[in-house]
Amino acid sequence: MTTVLKVPLMAALVFSMSACQSLNKKETVNSEYIPREVLFGNPDITGIRISPDGKYVAYLSEHKGVLNIWVQDFGKPETAKPVTHDSKRGIFRYNWTYTPGTLIFSQDTAGDENYGLYTLNVATGETTEITKPGKTTSQIAEISHLRPNEVVIISNERDPKFFDYKILNLTTKATTALFTNTENFAGILFDKNYHPVLASKSNKDGSSTLYLWNDKNKKFTKKSVIPFEDSLTSSAVDVSHDGSKVYLVDSRKRDKAALVEWDLKTDKTKALASDERSDIQNLQMHPQTGKLLWASSYYLKRDIQFFDKDFQTHFEDIEKKLNTEVSVTSMSLDGNQWVLFADSTDKPVAFYFYDVKTKTLSAPLYHTQDMIPYADRLNPMEAVEIPSRDGFQLVSYLTQARKPAGKSLVLFVHGGPWGRDDYGYNPYHQWLADRGYNVLSVNFRASTGFGKKFLNAGDKQWGRKMHDDLIDAVNWAVKNGYADPEQVVIMGGSYGGYAALAGVTFTPDTFAAAVDIVGPSNLETLLNTVPPYWESFRANLYKRVGDPTTKEGKKLLKERSPLTYADKIKKPLLILQGANDPRVKKAEADQIYNAMMAKKIPVEYVLFPDEGHGFAKAANNMGANAITEEFLQKYLKGRLEPIEAHVKASSAQFITTPQ
Repeated sequence: MTTVLKVPLMAALVFSMSACQSLNKKETVNSEYIPREVLFGNPDITGIRISPDGKYVAYLSEHKGVLNIWVQDFGKPETAKPVTHDSKRGIFRYNWTYTPGTLIFSQDTAGDENYGLYTLNVATGETTEITKPGKTTSQIAEISHLRPNEVVIISNERDPKFFDYKILNLTTKATTALFTNTENFAGILFDKNYHPVLASKSNKDGSSTLYLWNDKNKKFTKKSVIPFEDSLTSSAVDVSHDGSKVYLVDSRKRDKAALVEWDLKTDKTKALASDERSDIQNLQMHPQTGKLLWASSYYLKRDIQFFDKDFQTHFEDIEKKLNTEVSVTSMSLDGNQWVLFADSTDKPVAFYFYDVKTKTLSAPLYHTQDMIPYADRLNPMEAVEIPSRDGFQLVSYLTQARKPAGKSLVLFVHGGPWGRDDYGYNPYHQWLADRGYNVLSVNFRASTGFGKKFLNAGDKQWGRKMHDDLIDAVNWAVKNGYADPEQVVIMGGSYGGYAALAGVTFTPDTFAAAVDIVGPSNLETLLNTVPPYWESFRANLYKRVGDPTTKEGKKLLKERSPLTYADKIKKPLLILQGANDPRVKKAEADQIYNAMMAKKIPVEYVLFPDEGHGFAKAANNMGANAITEEFLQKYLKGRLEPIEAHVKASSAQFITTPQ
């Protein structure tokens, strides 16, 4: 229900550590530690969505050892049954369509992110392949109740760099062209009748141009420019049902992005919501009427601004009753049936159904039922502000171990880098704290949500000021008694993996060890091998990281690449990599590993041949976490759950020779 950018596969090195896969769950309560299977195992239920007509409920749950889609009649859990039967990677993305009883879902091959699309009739079980996974990628772009038998999909089959828009007929399964993107637009927004409204195009200087559809000429006409400095904090995010208004998150003429309504009939704009401390990041609209319900910003914690009094009354009553932060993750078309996600930092994650007419709140449906016996062992998260050396306030999140292993700390760095850490339940914080380690996550400069000045301060600062922020956070933790300077490990995925490599090369004496998960080691080869469909983001990447097409840019990228300083590594390093990663290719891990082998510097390298940018398969996620846990125990002396079963069941390959 939360509106996100409607552009194809936004190009950022975002890494999401899956908490959805496991082996068989343990039945008895463990007195020593919370088992990895409970923290990271296949959920009992997640991704709950009500069908638009309110007849069905779909969700993701385990079947054949992996996540599959299940469906039941609304209010009748005894009718639940799996409607997909994948036995390999599992299914993670699906949507209801407005054709009764019809779902659409996507899958890739072994983590390559070249997604194929499939439709599914939940009554008959008939599944139809719409686009084939493997060489190209497809996504759902628009679903509308005004055209219930059709959905808009995008595909880069014609041109690997840019996406064409097609209408899929859900009855015949035929596709017809809606907009062939020969003009190389980065993204296009349509109204609920699938009429084009607005398009954006990336420019060579990193700016982007907004175009409005001219119905008379049947073409897009240039309207305005979003400067480079606003390019990651400004975008069109939605269109009113009739196409008369565009909603933008806009930082132009301000630092913190506001929610702006653009009336296309009058060409007037007005700010609807803003926050002095952070950007407006999300909004929610009524699925049938299109009325704006709320918009939210996020500094230390979430803040909501409401636009519908009835919705606000229901929402606030629910939060008061549950005494926790909730989100509405699904609604029936009429808006009378809700699915709620309840998120506390130290309570088991739960879902609820809510009936607007009767004001009835269901009993909780726990994401992981086996977590309930361990609820009293979960550790609360603290939101803190850490001053950087040059005057920024770094919004950070600290989880302290109840039974600490000395004063050890894991600095857990988020991916992106154009992403952020949030306040809420975090299985990695809980896992590491349970093993005896304090955990700190830092929104370093370049993180999103804190205004364009803070984000742009990270431009060309990989391995420099962005890394300084992490070091400042470590020093803060030491000064305030949360860490022994000899017992700090840096760990993360994607950009967080780069930060781990930077930690043991640029600051080789700061950390006791490092864990690099799918992180780039050579920034020049990273930028030269991004997926083709990131083309619209390429200019932005070059301006924010470094330009590999110029002499000066190559010099900068070499200076900021951990590979250049591999001979300085003197602390233990663990590398975890997916062989099919399309964002940070296997060569990134190979290069740093080979350089260390050549210098006879000890390193542990584990490759997962059937994974991509992170570990989605059940056994592999558990195997990677088990290997990491043993590595941390070796150097921080925390608690260790036996790892042999999880490692053996995974595809982990322990690399011992140059690649």
